[in-house]
Amino acid sequence: MKKILIASTALVSTAGVAAADVALSGRAEMGIYQVSGTDAQFFTDIDVTFTMSGETDNGLTFGASVDLDEGGGTDNVQAGGVTLPGVSTQNRATGDNSDDGGATIFVSGAFGTVTMGDTDGALDWAMTEAGNVGNPGSIADDETSHGGYLGAYLDGANDGQILRWDYTSGAFGVAVSLEDDNGSKAANTDVGYAVGFKYALDLSGTTVNFGLGYQKAAGAIAAGFTDQGSATGVSVSASFANGLSAGMTYTDMSDMANDKHYSLGLGYTTGAISVHANYGKYTDNAAVAGGADVKGYGLAAAYDLGGGAVVHFGYGASKPTGGVTTKSASLGLGLSF
Repeated sequence: MKKILIASTALVSTAGVAAADVALSGRAEMGIYQVSGTDAQFFTDIDVTFTMSGETDNGLTFGASVDLDEGGGTDNVQAGGVTLPGVSTQNRATGDNSDDGGATIFVSGAFGTVTMGDTDGALDWAMTEAGNVGNPGSIADDETSHGGYLGAYLDGANDGQILRWDYTSGAFGVAVSLEDDNGSKAANTDVGYAVGFKYALDLSGTTVNFGLGYQKAAGAIAAGFTDQGSATGVSVSASFANGLSAGMTYTDMSDMANDKHYSLGLGYTTGAISVHANYGKYTDNAAVAGGADVKGYGLAAAYDLGGGAVVHFGYGASKPTGGVTTKSASLGLGLSF
């Protein structure tokens, strides 16, 4: 993404501060989309991101980013298991400093990096999701919104305000995170936590990434359960020199409506063309009455026109066992500034 430097200030005479930069970047999307049971509709979306960074005289770096979305939402309303793009029940910027959606702040040094705000928990940080394997994206995120997709794991189970410490040394990385329970004193709530590990292996042009992590939610997140939900996940992904990439994940869940999750992702890029496919399946927790396995798959394709303009196509389909298949699709332009 292109970045336009709009301000740069060197504070030479102020002890402890070496330099500070502010950059502005943006993305606009336009096209059409359709969800099962609805007619095709126009789709527009604009995101503007302010990125700020600085460094102290002793080498400590710090920064922050703010994502301003004209849609004003952090969640999407579900219809028949399919996410409705642009339909939200929350405000992205709430005005509440305990829940700043779209904002992150970090400080980094020899000790690692500490990040707070709308960021990944340690499990999500460590895992390579099936939808992140060679995915060029789509304007309505159809390929990562189907009912069989697992993306943020247990992040956002409460207010989404996360504190994460991560440290990388060579090919190895480790992270620990906490998620605020929004100050709740209700029964069965607590501060959620997670731990994650990464390892990258370089095999003569082929990069293999391993991820492993555990997460416990800030509170009970499934009907019928009084304990905090938890998840243990492992992922393996590989990127090959010929443009092919592949990955898979396995997640075991406790005290949740689903028992396990499996996913597989594939991607391929040649020249200006990129394609992607992913498949995921949740297995039902037998302790939940009326539950069912849910599976789904997503497809994405893109053609890079150059200069930051890309044509995107996305498709997603979901089907609970014994249920009705729901679908979504989109086609349009993504413009990066």
